[in-house]
Amino acid sequence: MNKIKKLITLCTLVCALATGCNIYAQEQQADLVVFSFNRPLQLYAFLESLEHFATGLGEVSVIYRSDEEYAAGYDEVHEVFGEVNFVRQGKNPKADFKPLVMKHSFQTPNEYIIYAVDDILVKDYMDLSAGIRALQKHGAYGLYFRCGTGVTYSYMRQTDAPLPPCDEVEPGLYKWGLRGVSHWSYQHTVDMTLYKKADIGPTLKSLKFGNPNTLERAWCRRKPKTRVGLFYENSKILNIPLNLVQEVFLTNNNMNSYSAEELNERFKQGLKMDIRPLFFFDNISPHIDFDVTFVER
Repeated sequence: MNKIKKLITLCTLVCALATGCNIYAQEQQADLVVFSFNRPLQLYAFLESLEHFATGLGEVSVIYRSDEEYAAGYDEVHEVFGEVNFVRQGKNPKADFKPLVMKHSFQTPNEYIIYAVDDILVKDYMDLSAGIRALQKHGAYGLYFRCGTGVTYSYMRQTDAPLPPCDEVEPGLYKWGLRGVSHWSYQHTVDMTLYKKADIGPTLKSLKFGNPNTLERAWCRRKPKTRVGLFYENSKILNIPLNLVQEVFLTNNNMNSYSAEELNERFKQGLKMDIRPLFFFDNISPHIDFDVTFVER
């Protein structure tokens, strides 16, 4: 058996040399920066779903704000997901947020990046290396994992968001002109879109922002030169807005089903969100109401 394996390896090397292929070349990866505030239980659910479904990840960083009663929860999340880089903001979070974002976005060797918030769940397999190849092949600005052909309603606006004109460029992969209603017109979002760092870096450097909401608001006012976006037939993520912790857009639609304190108590009791019912969930909006259940960690 060992002789056969050696022979196969030798043949592979000979074929690679003959065709000029580099069989040791690594596929490109994408970095991920996650934003969290007083939500260790929800962050745990996101990272668990990411671990289950996502491949092609480079450096993963969590930039988080935490009142003291939530600090132990974040420490516990970090213990479980030890390969993730946890960065706690200081006493002046509005001042340190942008420097931290710029550092953990652009001072890493990978050329692509995704931003996320802590109430997201990854619900379907997502290969970020394949996504990078798709961006390069089709000359697209971003790959929008929250979009899909059936994602035609806006929970936040409580209105229809019909599928815009689009073309299937590969089986199960579509492109559109980054125009439409609600999420179809958001070229810039922190809800898991794959971007090339060189395309977004200069813009982010020029913006003023002090938290994820003001980042997205300022970013959305800038229009990209390349107005082509990609999305998969089936969305890969969804948001479950169980509560509202941000202090900028207080009218944002949310379930208001649990306070941050209640969720923190459940986490202290050794519980986590049961994410299994949401695997391959067929959502019609990027955000959904969902009656979550809790199980032991």
